[in-house]
Amino acid sequence: MGEVFISYARESAGFAARVSTALVAAGHSVWMDDRIPAHREYADEISERLDEAKAVLVIWSESGTKSQWVRSEATRGRESGKLVQLRIDDSRLPMPFDQIQCADLCGWSGNAGEPHWQQVLASIDALTGRGPQAPTIATGPHKEPPSVAVLPFKDLSPSKDQGYFCEGVAEEILMTLAKLPGLRVASPGALAEGATATAAHRLGVTAILEGSIRKAVDRARIAVRLIESASDFTIWAETFDRDLGDVFALQDEIARAVVSALGLTLLPGEEENLGVGGSDNAAAYDLYLRGKALVRRELESERRRAAELFREATRRDPQFALAHAGLAEVLVDIARQHPDDWSSAAEEAQQSARRAVELEPNLAEAHLALGAALRLNHDANAASEYEKAVQLNPHDANVHYRFARFLVIEGDKRRAIEHYEEAFALAPDDYRYSVYTLQEYQALGDKEGERRSLERAWPAVEQHLKVNPDDVRAMGHGAGMLAILGRAEDCHEFIDRALALRPDDFGNLVNLACASMLNGEPERALDLLERGVASGRGDKEWLVEDNDLKPLHGHPRFEAILARMS
Repeated sequence: MGEVFISYARESAGFAARVSTALVAAGHSVWMDDRIPAHREYADEISERLDEAKAVLVIWSESGTKSQWVRSEATRGRESGKLVQLRIDDSRLPMPFDQIQCADLCGWSGNAGEPHWQQVLASIDALTGRGPQAPTIATGPHKEPPSVAVLPFKDLSPSKDQGYFCEGVAEEILMTLAKLPGLRVASPGALAEGATATAAHRLGVTAILEGSIRKAVDRARIAVRLIESASDFTIWAETFDRDLGDVFALQDEIARAVVSALGLTLLPGEEENLGVGGSDNAAAYDLYLRGKALVRRELESERRRAAELFREATRRDPQFALAHAGLAEVLVDIARQHPDDWSSAAEEAQQSARRAVELEPNLAEAHLALGAALRLNHDANAASEYEKAVQLNPHDANVHYRFARFLVIEGDKRRAIEHYEEAFALAPDDYRYSVYTLQEYQALGDKEGERRSLERAWPAVEQHLKVNPDDVRAMGHGAGMLAILGRAEDCHEFIDRALALRPDDFGNLVNLACASMLNGEPERALDLLERGVASGRGDKEWLVEDNDLKPLHGHPRFEAILARMS
């Protein structure tokens, strides 16, 4: 098997032979299409060799840019995360390859010491794991700590129906990396669905992790590549062929490799906490990822289906702590949003969360779920569960965010601000942390804190909506900030657009009611709240505690709304 597949146009055969000789001299095995056996179909052989190769080296030339074969082979290499490019003339590269680093080897005579050839060789070394490894990113004492963006993985399955699986695996890797000290991880919301490495560059991260998954029956081929943002060169890459039951463990392996490639070292305690709570049952893990995909949509209509998927995952693997925690979280949402279902959902949520903690005492997600479930019953032990989650994952922005949300309901706004600020420091590209900090400074009447928060919150919401233009939650928060800025008409436009997208979503209607209050329109706010409660859903506690709605307390219509939610 040739570990390096060389793609070239026929007119460049002499140059390709020179490249092949240099690669073999460097210790690599190569494959070129002049070695196709006479009895094999050309396309079949090419396809097999591309799949087997660890690196796809494309030689771009004027004739190569016009060759459908070269373009197709380059596309396969790019999709599988193993593309390396060089050019031998001044021809313009086709899209999207003109957006990817390409070494200039015009006039190269085969000199192994030539700097541009050394760049090509370093990338191939990293992809194949042979020879000298590509240098890791420098993170000396005067450098910013390393940061990484995880792109949604591409679905290379023949039926293209594994989007939930690809997105889920990428998110799980991201969440694992987000727990680690010394590494900033770009928020999932900072990148649109289908985002490319070009888009990720705008986040200013040190490196970008991209990947693809080809899933078939009970096996998966997962190709991943870590790219240095400044140069577009590959720092580390690998292709894994695994049973589906091994995917959870593989996510951990990938996270560890990324950490190592970025020059970080995990302490023993951090090592131990990676990979807890998972499952080696392929069916259970698939169900879990399907449930997570539904939760990400933030649609109330999907909650019950997600709960059933998590339940089935725990039936397939009763030891699957993350699935128990996921079920508990969904049930808490159902209990809060559907008063008629409160009792049964709250009871099952607490049972599931306790089971998750029992299975994995060091799983922060389990303690967050238990804290949320206990809070439903106003259990004083809820606070200690959130504190335990922060103790386990102090570098995870989401853990601080969740604790802050709990503290707001408890009325401890100063402490809530501390944890919102900590979340912002860990993930400054997530607009939510600035927005919620702003709200609590407003509640306290802290004008200086409000000013500081507004300065960073509005640009963060604007940027988020550029990437996610249909995110009604961000739209609702944006409407509120436009009202604070005195832009009443823009506020109306945001509210109308959010209503058009989700006219019956309780959470959306409450956010828009808050924006209407900030815009000086209490009657419209009440109309929106009545519309939300009419859906049979609602979270009374949040309405009572929300600072924007405080001026409505005592208003007959508002009190009637609360009475309907009792």
